[in-house]
Amino acid sequence: MNHHDLQAQRREMKHKGRNVVWSIAMDKCLIEALAVQAKNGNKIDKCFNENAYTAACIAVNSRFNLNLNNQKVINRLKTIKKRYKVMRDMLSQDGFRWNPNTKMIEYDSEDLWKRYIAAHPDAKGFRGKQIEMYDELKIVCGNYQAPSRWAKMKDGSHPMGYKNFEEDSASFVSPSLDDLSDTDGTESYSGQPEYLHEGSQDPPVMEPLRQLPKRPRESDVLQEAMLAVASSIRRLADAMDQSKTAINPSELLQAVLEIDGLEEAKQMYAFEYLNADPIKARAFMTYNVRMRKMYLFRQFWWWK
Repeated sequence: MNHHDLQAQRREMKHKGRNVVWSIAMDKCLIEALAVQAKNGNKIDKCFNENAYTAACIAVNSRFNLNLNNQKVINRLKTIKKRYKVMRDMLSQDGFRWNPNTKMIEYDSEDLWKRYIAAHPDAKGFRGKQIEMYDELKIVCGNYQAPSRWAKMKDGSHPMGYKNFEEDSASFVSPSLDDLSDTDGTESYSGQPEYLHEGSQDPPVMEPLRQLPKRPRESDVLQEAMLAVASSIRRLADAMDQSKTAINPSELLQAVLEIDGLEEAKQMYAFEYLNADPIKARAFMTYNVRMRKMYLFRQFWWWK
C-alpha cells in the first residue's frame, strides 16, 4: 500500500467517525499477526489471550498508522471466523476437498455444487477462489494449539485474560461473505478478501461500500443521562431550599395575633409586611413573644 492509499484510507476512516472500514490489507495483517501469536503460545484452548490481541492491535496500528483498540481486533476476528466457518462446513461435506496446490476448494460435480449452494448460499463466494491464507486461517480460527504451551496446562487450569469466541455460536452466523460486521459497529470492505483470489487472477469487481445507519455514541448517551440526573438534582435542591425558607402563613398570622397591645389594623400591617419578606419572617418566628413585640416596634418605630 503506497502513501496515497494510506492517506485516502485515513480520510475515509475519519469521515466514518468511530466506525472502522477494514481494508483487505488490514485483514491480512491481522490474520498474520494472530497466527504468529498462536504459534508463540498465546492461544489457549481455542482462545487468544489479551497479550495476543494487544500484539495484533499494535501490528495493525503501526502498519496503517491507526489508533484501534483491542476490542476492535476482537470484534473483527468474529467476522473473520464467520467466513472461516462457511469454508470449514463446506469442506466437511462429502464431495468437497481442499487442493493445497491450487489453494482452492474442489468439488466432484457441478450438480453437487449447485445443490450445496442452494442450501448454503453464503458459500457461493468460494467458487473458483484461491484462498492464499488458508493455513493461517486454520491456525487463527481453527483448533490449533501450540504444543509447548499446551504441555503446561495438564492440570486443566486456564490462564487469566482470554476470551472464547470459537464456541460462541453467535460468532458463526454468516449471512453473506461480503456482509457488514454486526459485532463491532464497523464496516467490511466490499469484494472478496485478499486471501481469496479468482482462479483466473482477474481483479474482483469492487462494489460501493454500504454504510451502516448512524447509532448514538455511548458517550453521547452517557452525557444525556448525566445532564438529566444533574437537572433532577438541581430541581430537588431548589425544592429543599424553598422548603427551608418557606413560612407557614397561618403560623405567622397566629404569632402576630399573640402580641399584646396591637390594634387590628397594625396586626394586619405587620402580617403583610412579614409575609412579603421570608428572611424577616423567619427572624420574627425565631424570637419569643416578648422579643417579637420588640422586633415589630423596632421595625415600625412610629407605632410608639
